Amino acid sequence: MPTETWRKVTLPKVFDVGLTEGELSRSVYVIRLNGDFCVQYPTGQSPTLYIGEGRFNQRIGAHRQWVKELKDLVGEFTFQVCIVVPRVRNSPNTYKDTEAAVIERFAWHFGSAPMWNKQFERRRNDYEYNARQIDRAICKRSGTKYKWAVAPMPSSGFYRNFMRTHCE
Repeated sequence: MPTETWRKVTLPKVFDVGLTEGELSRSVYVIRLNGDFCVQYPTGQSPTLYIGEGRFNQRIGAHRQWVKELKDLVGEFTFQVCIVVPRVRNSPNTYKDTEAAVIERFAWHFGSAPMWNKQFERRRNDYEYNARQIDRAICKRSGTKYKWAVAPMPSSGFYRNFMRTHCE
């Protein structure tokens, strides 16, 4: 929930899935809508709003402003956050390549980066990733039935970011 605090609410959820706070410094995360609506992208619909990397514990707080704007627009809703902690021996920056690969896969499916990503990241390595696992984080999941797909209009504060990465 947008109003959750890090120490009291979010961090215990991180521990519940077996991660440590230290692992979050080199993580990749996907913030998804959790409910009856998703986002209409140029070539499809997805609940994904943002793909980020590194320092999740610090960066999640920075997302609160746009989350508040979205909440003011659509009312109460919740998020899903998918987190991965990629590791390759002698390659401490693997997480940066992973983020770029996930954004690249998203653009392949949906014709842009996620709504709140302002740019495409550059791949750093030629690592191979499991496409099914990436798709599980960024795409509609089996059995999900959205009632609405929304997209920002030019008068919205989300519009500029939304249009910035369209691939068409």
